[in-house]
Amino acid sequence: MSFLDLIKYKLFPPKNIHEIAKVLTEKIAADSFSLFNKQQFRKLVNFDKLDQQEQDRIFNEILVAGLILLILMFSRLEKMAPHDIIRQFYAELQMEMHSRYSNWLKELGTSSEFTDLWKTLIKMRTEEYRRDYKEHRRELEKDWQKNPWVFVTALGGYKHIRRGQGKPGDPLFKIFLRWNIKIANETAVFIRKTLKA
Repeated sequence: MSFLDLIKYKLFPPKNIHEIAKVLTEKIAADSFSLFNKQQFRKLVNFDKLDQQEQDRIFNEILVAGLILLILMFSRLEKMAPHDIIRQFYAELQMEMHSRYSNWLKELGTSSEFTDLWKTLIKMRTEEYRRDYKEHRRELEKDWQKNPWVFVTALGGYKHIRRGQGKPGDPLFKIFLRWNIKIANETAVFIRKTLKA
């Protein structure tokens, strides 16, 4: 997303679900790429020693975690919404977010073989993180009760980035958790502005 697009969407928030999902998806992709390119992140994953396929896999894990974070946030907001119209807004936004990235890839000319893989990955990770939350929700600290999905997606994404080889106190987890918090906060501000417009 270009700087001009970002200003446009801040001044004139989109009104329809497709546009909102497009803006959010492109923002997640840009933010994922930004994290992926940070020198500290690359150092912590030994980026220079990884082959191209593993580098791509790590980027994909960042991106899918960001998309799932929004899907799960919208799911929670749908349940908490005070009115049917707002509940419907969040339900439709979730549905659109499930397919928006793969549709975007298709628009860019990516073969359906890969766009279908993305749809499957998003569905699989959404189910996985929902299960993780159900199994561990009582263990979440009180601070994470308000938006548990930030912690759940940060931990799940971190485990996938590390291929299940994470360690307590790993600075990579802290970086990834801060990234998830940033995504959640920016999305909340964007959605508030969109609903007010």
